[in-house]
Amino acid sequence: MAATTQSALDIIVGALRNINALEAGETPSAQDANDALQVLNDMLESWSIDKCLVFAQTENFLNFTAGQYQYTIGNAPGGTFTGVATSGSPTITGVTVPSGLAVGAPITDAQGLFPTSSYSFPAGTSVLSYNSGLNTVTMTQNATANSIGSDTFTYLIPGNFYQDAQSLAPIQRPVRITNAFTRITSSGNTGLDYPIDIITKDKYTVIGLKGVSGPWPTMLYYDPTYPWGTIYFYPNPSQAGVLHLWSDTVLADFQTINQTILLPQGYARALKKNLALELAPEYGKTAGALLVRQAKESKDSVRALNSIPTVTAFFDADIVRGKRTDAGWIMHGGFAN
Repeated sequence: MAATTQSALDIIVGALRNINALEAGETPSAQDANDALQVLNDMLESWSIDKCLVFAQTENFLNFTAGQYQYTIGNAPGGTFTGVATSGSPTITGVTVPSGLAVGAPITDAQGLFPTSSYSFPAGTSVLSYNSGLNTVTMTQNATANSIGSDTFTYLIPGNFYQDAQSLAPIQRPVRITNAFTRITSSGNTGLDYPIDIITKDKYTVIGLKGVSGPWPTMLYYDPTYPWGTIYFYPNPSQAGVLHLWSDTVLADFQTINQTILLPQGYARALKKNLALELAPEYGKTAGALLVRQAKESKDSVRALNSIPTVTAFFDADIVRGKRTDAGWIMHGGFAN
C-alpha cells in the first residue's frame, strides 16, 4: 500500500474513536480538536528523539567559511511584527522593526498558514535587509499576494548554518547528526568528496590544538545545545567547500487542525492508536487491553522498519588469507621467506 495523506483532524478523530469518545460520523468540537492537537504535537516531538521512530534522514547543503571551525546550526524562536506585503514586491511596509530581527532570519506570515491557499511569500523567504527609519523590511523574494489589511509576520533568529544552500529552506536544530562529508569546490578539485568522521565529545576534547588549519575537516563533534546546536570541526577548513550534512529528520508539528502531511506506511495506524492512549485519561476513558496491544504492535512495527541492522565486520581478503607465494601480494612484497 502507498504512503497515506493524513490531516491532524484525521488522526485525532481516529484516536477518539478508538476510545469510544466519538461515534461514527461525528467530529470533535473546535476546543476538543485544538486540545488534542497539542497532545498530538507533544507526542510527535517525543517520537523525534527516538531514533527508531524517525523514518528518514535529512541532507542539508551548507557552505563553510574559511578559517571558522565552530558553527551554530538551526533557527531559534524569534518573535513577530506587523506590516503590509504587496504582490510582486520584496518590501514589507509599515513595520516597527523589532530589535531581535537579523539579516537572514526566515520569515513566515500568518495569512499564509494552511489552509489559506494564497501565501504572501514563498517558502524559504528570509530577511535581506531592514530600515528602521523607513519602517520597512526587505525580503529575499517577492510577495506573491497582497496582505489582507495588516499581516502578522513571524521571524526566527538564525544560527551560522540556518538555511540549506541549495533549497534556501530554513533548517532545524538537529536532534542528532549521523553522517557528513565535504565536497571541495576550489579550482581543480571540484566534485571531490572527503568523508568526515562523527566523533564524541571525549575524542574532541583531547585534540590539543583545535584551531589548527587544514584544507578541509576530517572530524566533526556535534553538541546539541539549545536553541541552536553547535558543531565543531577539525581541522579548521582553510578553503571553500560544501558540507553535506545528514541528520535524523525531525517529525514536524501540525500547525493547524486541517494541515495534511504525507505519512510512510504504518505511521497513520501507529499515530492513531498511540494518540488514543494519550487522550484516554483526558476523556475519563480506560484503554482496553486490545487498544494497548494494538498501540504497542503498531509502534513496534515502525521501530522494526526503521532499525538499522548491525554491520558485520569484514576485512580485505589480502589481510586475512594466509601468506602464500604470490608476486602480486603487496603485504609482503612478493614471495614469502
